[in-house]
Amino acid sequence: MAAPVIPQGEPWGGSGAGSGPVALRWVSAAATDVGRVRSVNQDAYLDRPDLGLWAVADGMGGHSDGALASRAIVEGLGQIPHPRRLGTSGRAVREALQRVNQGLIERASALQGDIIGSTVVALVALGRHCAILWVGDSRAYRLRDGVLTQLTTDHSQVQAMIDADLLTPEQSDNHALSNVLLRAVGSESPLEVDGRIERLRAADRYLLCSDGLFREVSSAGLATTLGRLPPAECVRALVQQACDAGGRDNVTAVVIDVLDAAAPTDASA
Repeated sequence: MAAPVIPQGEPWGGSGAGSGPVALRWVSAAATDVGRVRSVNQDAYLDRPDLGLWAVADGMGGHSDGALASRAIVEGLGQIPHPRRLGTSGRAVREALQRVNQGLIERASALQGDIIGSTVVALVALGRHCAILWVGDSRAYRLRDGVLTQLTTDHSQVQAMIDADLLTPEQSDNHALSNVLLRAVGSESPLEVDGRIERLRAADRYLLCSDGLFREVSSAGLATTLGRLPPAECVRALVQQACDAGGRDNVTAVVIDVLDAAAPTDASA
C-alpha cells in the first residue's frame, strides 16, 4: 500500500513567515547519477545548508543542452545572499529564476534551435518557516511523523488531465504523455513560478528530487528509505534504488533534516 501523499500547508504568501525565535537548524545531503540509460547527466543540485537553500534542476531531455540550463539555475540560485527575511529570500529566488529564464530564451533564440530548458524545485528555510518554489515536475516531499506528503504539483500534461478528471494518478505512471511539461525555465517569458510556505517542525525531513527518482521508486519506497537512514546514506540509497529499478532517466535527490537547535550533531548525518 502506497504511503499517503496529501498536499497541505499554507499557500505562498502565508502569514507569519520568518517570525518567532530561531530554534531550528538543518543538516542535508545530496546525490545524483546519470542512470542506466542516458549518457549525459542533465540534472544539477544545490546543497547550501549555510544559506538555508537547496534546489534540484532537471534539464529537459530531448532539448539542446539541458545540462547547461540546469547548471545555470543552480549557479544563479547559489549567488543569492544570505537570507534576512523569508519573504525577501523567496523573491530573490524568483528573481534569480527570471534572470536565468531570460538568458536561456535569448541563447536559444541566438542559436535558432530548440528550447534550452529545465525544471526546478527550490527550498529556502529561515527561522521556523520555509518557502518552496518550483517550475515543472521536479518535486518536494515532506516526511513528518512517518507520513510522506507531496508538497508540489507537477506542471505536466498528465497532471492537467488528472485535475480535469480525465486520468487517475495510477493511470498516469506509464502514460504516453508523462514526459510532456506545460512549464519550464527557458520556455517562455515571463516565467510563472509556483510557491508555498510551510511551517517547520523539529524532526521534519524534506526531499527534493528529479522525476528520475519518483518515476522509479514508489511513494511507499520513498517513505521507507526516508524514514530509516541519515541524510548522506539516504540520498545514496534513494539514487541506487532508482537505478536498480531501471534508471531510465538521470536521478537526483536532496534530503534536508530539520533539527532542534539544541540537539547534538550526529556525525553520521
